[in-house]
This record gives sequence, C-alpha cells and structure tokens, in this order.
Amino acid sequence: INRFDYDGDYGTVLNRFLMQGAMGVPLTVYGTGGQTRAFIHVTDTARCIEIAVNNPPNAGERVEIFNQMT
Repeated sequence: INRFDYDGDYGTVLNRFLMQGAMGVPLTVYGTGGQTRAFIHVTDTARCIEIAVNNPPNAGERVEIFNQMT
C-alpha cells in the first residue's frame, strides 16, 4: 500500500505544488504570503522520500509514517 497525503490548507508548499502540477492546475500560494513559519529545506524533503523508498515495509507490516518535522 502506498499513499501520498496532501493537505491543501496546511500541507507543505512542495506537496501542494506537486499535486497542482500533476493535475495541471496553476501553482498557488496559500494566504497573503505574509505568514511566518518553520521551513523544511527541499533537500530534507528529498532525504525523507529517499529513506521511505529505501525502507519499504515487509509484506503484512503496517505502513510507517514519516514526519519531516521530527
């Protein structure tokens, strides 16, 4: 089982841009653009995806959730 969680309101900008690009929707910025929050560097996101790809669950095991912030 594989899944890609996407949250249009609170998801990371990378996830939102990936989904919008895949659907052929113009890329949008959420809110006014004046928000301040923690940032996840794209290399950290890529590393998280790399770890997930290189460590798939064995048959019958539960899916492991990777949280990029922790």
